[in-house]
Amino acid sequence: MKKLLFTLFVTLISIGMMAKASPFNEGQKSQDQLSGKWFGDLVINPNFKLTIAFEITAMANGEYDAVMHSADQKSYNITVDKVSADGDSIMMEVKMLATVFSGQLVKDSVSGQKTKLNGTFGKPGGQALPLNLTKCEEFPFHVAKRPQEPKKPYPYHSENVSFKNTNKGISLKGTFTKPFGSVNAPAVVLISGSGPSDRNQTIFGHKVFLVIADYLTRNGFAVLRYDDRGAGESEGSFRNATVRDHAEDASFAINYLRSRTDVDSSRIGLIGHSLGAEIAPIVATINSSTSFIVLMAGSAISLKEVIFEQCDAVYTSLGASKGAIALNREILESTMNIFKNSVNDSVAKVDIKRNLASFDQRVASIDQTDREKIGLSSPLKLSDYSNLLMPFMRYDLFHNPAETLKKVKCPVFALIGDKDIQVLPYNLNLIEQALILGGNKRVTAKLYKNRNHLLQDCTTGEVSEYGDIEETISEEVIFDIIDWLKIQTR
Repeated sequence: MKKLLFTLFVTLISIGMMAKASPFNEGQKSQDQLSGKWFGDLVINPNFKLTIAFEITAMANGEYDAVMHSADQKSYNITVDKVSADGDSIMMEVKMLATVFSGQLVKDSVSGQKTKLNGTFGKPGGQALPLNLTKCEEFPFHVAKRPQEPKKPYPYHSENVSFKNTNKGISLKGTFTKPFGSVNAPAVVLISGSGPSDRNQTIFGHKVFLVIADYLTRNGFAVLRYDDRGAGESEGSFRNATVRDHAEDASFAINYLRSRTDVDSSRIGLIGHSLGAEIAPIVATINSSTSFIVLMAGSAISLKEVIFEQCDAVYTSLGASKGAIALNREILESTMNIFKNSVNDSVAKVDIKRNLASFDQRVASIDQTDREKIGLSSPLKLSDYSNLLMPFMRYDLFHNPAETLKKVKCPVFALIGDKDIQVLPYNLNLIEQALILGGNKRVTAKLYKNRNHLLQDCTTGEVSEYGDIEETISEEVIFDIIDWLKIQTR
């Protein structure tokens, strides 16, 4: 949905997974032709296109590695899960995006060399769009570096693991890291923000949880990060899962860590980011083994109110008029309320479609530039609001995090950046007040100057900066978290 920016609603190209390449035995010549840098335009509609690029590397054993870039979305180094090649044909799969590129080498009409890779990009066995790639020496765009991202071999133990939510009968897959030789290590479960996230919580090419896990493990902590249900390698349906369902998954993650002999079962806590900072307090209320929680850029108000605030802040930063922003808010609120009160999804869609039509004349009357900045189509389309109409939204939109925070009794460290425009900084005080009101006296709260929603050092805090900033998370922030964790796990 173009209007809904809550934690980006992590659209299309913002998440990726670790890659595995399949064997290729066609010889060095074909490998040389397929290897290299490729880019082209993916035309979504006549008015919208994305520059998509791949870097394909032929390995000595005949296999391939590949990474993907979405230049316009500033999302770089998205590792392709699977690469298969047969002669001049290649297939590259990105599971987290549920997409496959299938292409064929063809000759350039001018040079006669096979410098074109024509194909399609879309769902495996489903709808796909044409994507024709051209080979180049250097991309016509800058690929941002990610200096904090660790490179193998890691100076600690890392293994892929699986644990089960026995209530739902689904397996969740993730990565467990711990210091070499550690016994009874304190442990942390990482909980991602909104949108179906991989275990690294990859946003604009930043593998946020990979970086956080690396810092924590190098400083003595075992860490479990996992793919959300219905994302990556994890089972289940993300579409149908509420924040409470995700809290249940995180609770089973704690139980998994408690079952390991190399983890101290009395020193297991949570770090949640964005929506994950709303999920973590729920976990603490349903699993008494939660020893501590860290809330990064979390909210103390309902998702409905967060969305309104985000839209106001983001569209103001883009220069949209107050009248257009107010109209957008009115449309969103009426859509949410119809969805909340409808007897079922079918009735909701009919009623919402009728409601949207009632706004068409007012939307058409506002300046086209305003419509483009906010993403309002004219006439309004039901499909633009599909992210609001997912089953889990009936609960998540109206859930009150402050009431949950009042029930949390374990130590809490809450932190927000003062330039966060996705979860506004005043939420830090609301979180602290709710915890104290509930009788929790072990509360630490800190507002970080010149930090955005990802806790990066930033200039404006705008979403458009996330991908340009090379830093994944401020070292001041991550070392404050580590110092606080060490105190809690003495």
